[in-house]
Amino acid sequence: MAAPTIAEFTASFPQLARDLGEQNVQAVLRHSSKLELPPGRRIIRDRGPVDSIYFLLDGKVSVLVEEGGQSINVGSASAGEMLGEVSVLSGELLASSTVTSSTPVRLMRLKHQAFEDVINSNGEIAAALLKHLVEMLASRLRSSQSVAAAPVRIEAAVPEEAAAAAAPKQGRNWLNAFFGKE
Repeated sequence: MAAPTIAEFTASFPQLARDLGEQNVQAVLRHSSKLELPPGRRIIRDRGPVDSIYFLLDGKVSVLVEEGGQSINVGSASAGEMLGEVSVLSGELLASSTVTSSTPVRLMRLKHQAFEDVINSNGEIAAALLKHLVEMLASRLRSSQSVAAAPVRIEAAVPEEAAAAAAPKQGRNWLNAFFGKE
């Protein structure tokens, strides 16, 4: 599927679009593709391999973590949020949660290799993307206090062994690279 337009990206990620500037938004979009998924589609599986970071352009997703054969609902995400960011930043290439579409969703997909290419080739893009990712993760961490205090909903999950069997090799830890700790 074709890449999203600048208008689509800017509507969902206005601050990131401003920080990047139009030329850099176009550079990121050239490396991206757009996905449209129906409700109920699993996008990312907890502890499963992840090869992309997803920018949620429209719709809503549920976020669950799997522990001891049970799924625990930890929240949701909507337009303007990223998915799969932990795997690309940590270099582990494994998901830290299961993400399923709750409504029809439109996503911009940036494969890890493309993320690495744009980060390596353009310092302005690297700074803007990493700043946005750090701010988003900090916001999620702050809001996790309210999630921890809320009642927990548990669902059945697929055994952890199945997800671990498909685990990819480790990638580059971009937080360490960005802050010169490699």
